[in-house]
Amino acid sequence: MRHYLDHAFAILGAMIVAIFATIMVLIFLQVINRFFLGLPLFWTEEVVRMLLVWLVLMGTPVVVYKCDEIKVELFQFRRVRFEMVRRTVVSTLSIIFCLFLAYWGYLFMERAMGAMQPSLGISRAWLYAPIPLGSVLTIIAFIVRRDEVRGPLDIEEVV
Repeated sequence: MRHYLDHAFAILGAMIVAIFATIMVLIFLQVINRFFLGLPLFWTEEVVRMLLVWLVLMGTPVVVYKCDEIKVELFQFRRVRFEMVRRTVVSTLSIIFCLFLAYWGYLFMERAMGAMQPSLGISRAWLYAPIPLGSVLTIIAFIVRRDEVRGPLDIEEVV
């Protein structure tokens, strides 16, 4: 099972790299066309904005799965069991936040289904779709990741 999860999140990571590369190409094209050719591409700004939203919200589950999120630890406990409780509480609060984000993001996406992107002619829901999707994938990543709570801690047990 772990092999399939690693593979699935690796594919999602590759998609993130492809989205980032596409953003860079579109920005480069936009600069060349606007400042050198004098022919601005009107649709690139909307596509880049949409891809940035997809990049962040699809990248979050990958970062969480790999336990690479930024951690600011104000309190570090010397006892392993307190440290495990602290990490579990943080993960639980993060999952609760993602549940709220998924719910409200879905409602927001649902309201946007009737509106169209002006220059692209596609539904605005595509701009908001990564909010609930990324939130659900992040919840899954929190549940199945190789969390340091389950693995060895780098804190020695002080008796």
